[in-house]
Amino acid sequence: MKQQIRERFTVILLIAVGFLLVQSCKKSSGDDANNNTSGYYLTANVNGQAWSANVNSTLNNSPAIAAVTGSGSSTVLLLLGLKAVNKDTTALVLIFPQNVALNKTLNFDPAQYLEGAYVAEITPGSGTYYGYNTTSATGGSGTITITLFDQSSKTIEGTFAGSFGSQQGRPAVKVTDGKFRCVYTTDITQLPKSNVKI
Repeated sequence: MKQQIRERFTVILLIAVGFLLVQSCKKSSGDDANNNTSGYYLTANVNGQAWSANVNSTLNNSPAIAAVTGSGSSTVLLLLGLKAVNKDTTALVLIFPQNVALNKTLNFDPAQYLEGAYVAEITPGSGTYYGYNTTSATGGSGTITITLFDQSSKTIEGTFAGSFGSQQGRPAVKVTDGKFRCVYTTDITQLPKSNVKI
């Protein structure tokens, strides 16, 4: 069971990296949340620096998007946002169950389908990426709180923070003051396609 959970989160991280690769030709010249008029956002402090998703999706022009996905009896939301500035691209990914309790601070725990990941280009413009996550196997940890899950408007909101570790022993990425408000879809095909092979 734990091996299946680890494999599922590896697949999700690969999807996020694939999303980055697909979007690399659409990078902005450095727009930030200041130009975001959609009312949706994904922001945090990453290693003490302000981070805001700024690559808009086609779904309500939101700079962050979530999709409901799963297999068998497990249904999760995969939320992701990209920040592209000049040739540098990073992404934040959050995963949580569709039936998550509202207004309850939960520890990231893959066994409970709660996870965070951060993906960064090794060198700006390189198209190759390092991945970090909140699993205990990487020394990662953190919390997430879902404060709104409106199924009629398909909107979710919440907060998160954590230490995102690396399996390769790189220093952890500290993520604080994370917040999001974004749209979600039940049609995973609305997420961009990628050439990532699993």
